[in-house]
Amino acid sequence: MTLYDAAGGRDRLLAMTAAFYGKATADDLIGPMFGRAAADHANYLAGWMSASFGGPRDYLAERGDLAFVIWKHAGLRITDAQRARWARLMMEAAAEVDMPRTFTVPFRRYVDAITRATQDHSNADPAWLKARLGLEGTDVVPQGLADADR
Repeated sequence: MTLYDAAGGRDRLLAMTAAFYGKATADDLIGPMFGRAAADHANYLAGWMSASFGGPRDYLAERGDLAFVIWKHAGLRITDAQRARWARLMMEAAAEVDMPRTFTVPFRRYVDAITRATQDHSNADPAWLKARLGLEGTDVVPQGLADADR
């Protein structure tokens, strides 16, 4: 059984990410980070999770691979407090939509690992990160970088 199966499929992941996004955008600490995010961010996040957890990989064809996701977070400079709040709100959203324990136990480990990696990437030197991701010479610009950092 995949984590996607344990979640109950794409609709259940979307319910969770929509609940999370409602909490996150209203949050005083992390809400401002979502101010410029796409209105359909909950759907994108559910798509990423679906692809990551063994479900349909539509997100990868439509939006991009891990390099795309990492680059989208470059320059956000996520703090420890913001990372912890994101993780807490996501787990609250999972509980709010009654995700099964067979999902939430491994999902908690995933959330911890992915938020730490995202925080690290968000604080990396943009030039180093762009080179590391093989994006030199592209005009792909993440939402978190100010004009001076591009």
